[in-house]
Amino acid sequence: MSIDPRANSAERLVAPAPLPHISRRALKRVKNPLPAPTICRYCAGFVDLVSNAEIYNGREYGDWPYAYLCEDCKAYVGVHPDTDIPLGTLAAAQLRKDRNTAKDAFHRVKEARGFSRSLAYQWLAGKMGIEVGACHFGWFEEDDCARALAICIEDMGANTGMARAFSKARQKA
Repeated sequence: MSIDPRANSAERLVAPAPLPHISRRALKRVKNPLPAPTICRYCAGFVDLVSNAEIYNGREYGDWPYAYLCEDCKAYVGVHPDTDIPLGTLAAAQLRKDRNTAKDAFHRVKEARGFSRSLAYQWLAGKMGIEVGACHFGWFEEDDCARALAICIEDMGANTGMARAFSKARQKA
């Protein structure tokens, strides 16, 4: 696991606009940081760091309301609190929906099994055959989301009402 080298740098941290600051402590909390996107992976448009009010029709959401947003196709990804580090990869509407559906099912399994957060991610990574460090919903593509969702539905028992609801949500996608 690596952390952002700025976390231990002696140099003064300068926050890129529109961020009010960047915290060294917050930088240290982010394991395996992804680089900030500059070019959109969907349309090759320019990506800017913005207030999420640009995404949500003029209203900011969250304690750290910032995101990377493609100027052209409007794909976006939020940032870790008190940093400029993206939470994952840029995502268009369908991928965001797939990530949310899979993560909701994952949280249901986590709660039902009484797993801690770290144990739940270890469990899912093992089931998916990936490294725990790569088991981030914000990093998942559509096929990863579908696999994670299927694993969680199977774990919930395919005949439970919740499992059927998640399956139905995926079919509508």
